[in-house]
Amino acid sequence: MSALLHSESLTVGQQMPLYELLLFVTAGNNLVLSLVACLLLILMAYGMVRLNENYIFIRQRTDLPAFVFALIASGTISLGGMHPSLFAAFLLFLSVDRVFKIYQGTATLSNSFDAGFLIGLASLFYLFAAVYLFWFWVALAVLGYLRGKEILAGLMGFMVPVFLVVAWYFWSDDIGELQKTVESLAFFQNSLGDVSVFQYAYWGILGFLVVLSSMYMFNVYEEKKISSRKYFIILLSFFLVSALSFSFFNGAGVEQYFISIIPVTYITSHYFVLQKHAWIGEVWFYLLVVSSILIHFIG
Repeated sequence: MSALLHSESLTVGQQMPLYELLLFVTAGNNLVLSLVACLLLILMAYGMVRLNENYIFIRQRTDLPAFVFALIASGTISLGGMHPSLFAAFLLFLSVDRVFKIYQGTATLSNSFDAGFLIGLASLFYLFAAVYLFWFWVALAVLGYLRGKEILAGLMGFMVPVFLVVAWYFWSDDIGELQKTVESLAFFQNSLGDVSVFQYAYWGILGFLVVLSSMYMFNVYEEKKISSRKYFIILLSFFLVSALSFSFFNGAGVEQYFISIIPVTYITSHYFVLQKHAWIGEVWFYLLVVSSILIHFIG
């Protein structure tokens, strides 16, 4: 609600081409952009449940991932609104679905192409989404499909939207402008800005919960079906790529949060649903809920 009532821009300067197109279509209206951001979060929350129903990462049908995602997604006050990384997160989430489909062994080339295409589109909204092409190759290795055909299909899918945008800028004689935009975003000195102690405390709670949930997952790893094991490793590698991007690229700031919470949602939801000591899970669950609410009042 605060993002809708007090809409403000979360970006400065020139952005990647598709986000600039979004700004043009919405006339840069911050309220409209915040509404689009809200819609994307709702679609992702719904998609979290659908993905689990399709691939049964959590061994029972539950709407909990949608609720956990909503809590965590709104848990960083400085990200109340639209940011290019949110659109990238939505597209990367769709690419996770395509990667999981590869394991089923049908249409591996078309799913590889689709995954690469979605990553390419995401990078045209948010530059640092391009590094998830490496995650795609890691996922292929985990699934046992690290073969020339799938690698090439994913690479071609990635290149198609990038090539079309570059061709458009070349045709418009603005290729130099595109190069300047990419360079400025790549070398932009991003920072966390003014972050309150309460926000750090919330991230600390969330970080500890991720570690606890991951340890629980490893403890029950051998009990999982082979497919669930592979999905877990793919989600964990997705999270690690996000963490490494934040660590190694100066221009990648706190907005990586939108992307990293995709695997975090599943790993923590799995812990809440299946861990054997119910009271411990409930304590952590209520702590997450209460802290996610309080951060909006004291953060």
